[in-house]
Amino acid sequence: MNPLHLDTQQLLTFLAVAETGSFSAAATHLHVSQPAVSKRLAQLEERLGFRLFDRLGQRVVLTYRGERLLPAVREVQSSLDDVATAAEVSGEALSGRLTLSLSHYAGLHLLPEVLERFSEHYPEVLLDLSFHDSERAIEQVALGESALAYATLPPRLDDRVRTRVLWEETMQPVVAERHCPGGRPPALDRIGKRLPLILPAEATSTRMAIDRWLDDRRLLPPAIIEINQLDSIAVLAATGVGWAVLPTTLQREGLLRLECGDGGLPTRRLGRIEAVGRARNPLAEAFMAMVEGPGKD
Repeated sequence: MNPLHLDTQQLLTFLAVAETGSFSAAATHLHVSQPAVSKRLAQLEERLGFRLFDRLGQRVVLTYRGERLLPAVREVQSSLDDVATAAEVSGEALSGRLTLSLSHYAGLHLLPEVLERFSEHYPEVLLDLSFHDSERAIEQVALGESALAYATLPPRLDDRVRTRVLWEETMQPVVAERHCPGGRPPALDRIGKRLPLILPAEATSTRMAIDRWLDDRRLLPPAIIEINQLDSIAVLAATGVGWAVLPTTLQREGLLRLECGDGGLPTRRLGRIEAVGRARNPLAEAFMAMVEGPGKD
C-alpha cells in the first residue's frame, strides 16, 4: 500500500480510540462528534483492508492487526509533533503540543508551580501530560511517546535514554503518633520488627533503594504492605497499621520520625529523562529552562 494514500487525521483518530478505549472518549479528546470518529475509522479500515477494533458491547478492543499498527501510528504522532514545532525560531511565540510523562510524585510535589508558570507564560502551548509510575514514564520517553519525562531515576540506566539528576532526596522512616507513647518515637528496630512495613511496588527505583537500606540494617519486618503511590503510603501509615519510609515532603501531620541511630538513611535521585538521538524541540527546551534554569545541559 502507498503510505501517501493514508490520511493522518484517520490515523490519529485510530490512536485516540486505542488509547481511550471508547469512541465517545476519543471524540471528546479530539473535539469532534462520535459519528465523525466512527466515519474516520470506517474509512481507515476500508483503506487498510482489515478491521482495527472488535466491538464488545460498550467496549472496543484492538484486533491483532490493530495492535501491530499501534506503535507505528504513535511514531506518526511523534513526528507530527516535531513538524509542528520545526518552524519555531527565537523570538516567536511558541505554540503546539508538548507531551510530558511525569511520575505521580514529581508531578504533584516537585513540578506544580512550574506547570502553572509554563501554562501562563506559553498560553498557545498545549501541555499533554500523562502521570505514571516512574518506570512507565521513562518507557514512554524511550518509545518516543513523550518528549520528556521527570521521574525517579533507576540505579541502572536504559541505553535508550539519557538523564540529568535534578533532585536528591533522603527517605525517612516514620510511624503514626499512636505508636509513640509520650510523643517520643521508639527506636526503628523495635517498631520495624513489630509492625508491617508499607512499601511501593517491587522493581520500582524507590523500593529498591529502601530494600538495600533494609538489607544493610539487617531489618526484616514481619509483613509487607504494597501500595504504588507514596501519597497513599503516607495516608495509610498515618492510620497506624504499619510504618513507612517517606521523603520529607510527605511527612504529614500524625506521623513521627523513627530514631535510626547511626545506620544512615535510604536516598533516591529524581530528574529529567530524554530519548537518546531525539532532537529537542523549542517547546521542550522552554520547559526544561523553566524547571532547571538557563544552565541546563
